[in-house]
Amino acid sequence: MKNIWQFSKKMLVILAILLTMVVTFNWDKVIRLHSVITLFDEDVIVNNFSHMDQVFLTQRILKSANPYQFDYQEKPLPTAFEYKTKSIAVDEFIKRRSTTALVVLKNDKITFEQYYLDTKANDKRISWSMAKSFVAVLFGMQVDAGKIDIEKTVGFYLPEMQGSGYEKVKIKHVLQMSSGVKWNEDYLDFNSDINKMGRLLAMGGSLDNMTIELESESVAGEEFHYVSLDTHVIAMILRRVTNQPLVELVQQHLWNKIGMEGDADWILDSNSNAFALGGLNASTLDYARFGRLLLNKGRWQNEQLVSQKWIEESTTAGADYLKPSESKLGYGYQIWLPPLAQPGEFFCVGVYGQYIYINQQQGVVIIKNGADKHFMDGYSKQETIEFFRAIVASLS
Repeated sequence: MKNIWQFSKKMLVILAILLTMVVTFNWDKVIRLHSVITLFDEDVIVNNFSHMDQVFLTQRILKSANPYQFDYQEKPLPTAFEYKTKSIAVDEFIKRRSTTALVVLKNDKITFEQYYLDTKANDKRISWSMAKSFVAVLFGMQVDAGKIDIEKTVGFYLPEMQGSGYEKVKIKHVLQMSSGVKWNEDYLDFNSDINKMGRLLAMGGSLDNMTIELESESVAGEEFHYVSLDTHVIAMILRRVTNQPLVELVQQHLWNKIGMEGDADWILDSNSNAFALGGLNASTLDYARFGRLLLNKGRWQNEQLVSQKWIEESTTAGADYLKPSESKLGYGYQIWLPPLAQPGEFFCVGVYGQYIYINQQQGVVIIKNGADKHFMDGYSKQETIEFFRAIVASLS
């Protein structure tokens, strides 16, 4: 018995040493995993959303040498707005939705700019899925250049997709979130695909490989099903036809071109490929500059950076199942359409309350950042759109 006990003690010591070695040599991964698991905790979510470079691997995007400066013409927000026949106080809405920043732009002049919850103007705020719209604009530039045909299949550009759910899917349907690929986007389900992806980013893994492993669930091009990795496929095609990383394309074709005033960060996987579907971190005013590019249909000052045709296609429902209705959002190419959208009214959105809203007819861009833990309540987007529409009406 004594010998067994001594042997057991030795084994425990050896196991403890091995465990210590594993943790020591992978301490950065352990820290990142812990940060991902606790990313949305109430006491840290606001700070995390402004400091994602402390949680994930990132690559820097350098500010423009000639920043574009907005003029100011301050005007107050409306005091209330209507949603579902109820009057909602604006101050209550801003607080309830854990708003961290709000910027309103009318005819190239900032009419309102405010930062909340102890955040600052130069905070680099996580875009989440607003990044998809940045990728779509970069993609359009390559379509304009004749390097990509969206009527071709994913497999035409990415032979490694053979046998995957994406191989025979038209690129157009991937842009429209209609790939038919099996995917669970539930942020509140620990075991969902979207949360598994987050843990992959923390521990080290390939988003390319994760994408290739996805299977088909339904016929492509027949129904809208939000699959965040659809955007990663778009980014993979961009990398293939340009032979450049996504972050280099962002630097070259956006940050340098539209006068971004701050450095930005883009989250990477362990293979140094960009987390295309949600990894951009930039200031609220730089999101406003991107919104201004969309407002002006792809034109910046005297240069057409991406064709007006591409912006119009990206902000139009290309099939009946993508059209908005009174109670339903619509979708273009990685850009959303509000319920009963007016021509030229669309928005980019990221989870937890990130918005770039554009109303081309009224010359308005609105940026709203947040850390809204109730964004999945079933009506957060619709309520926020009505808030934006009230702002537009107050400026008309």
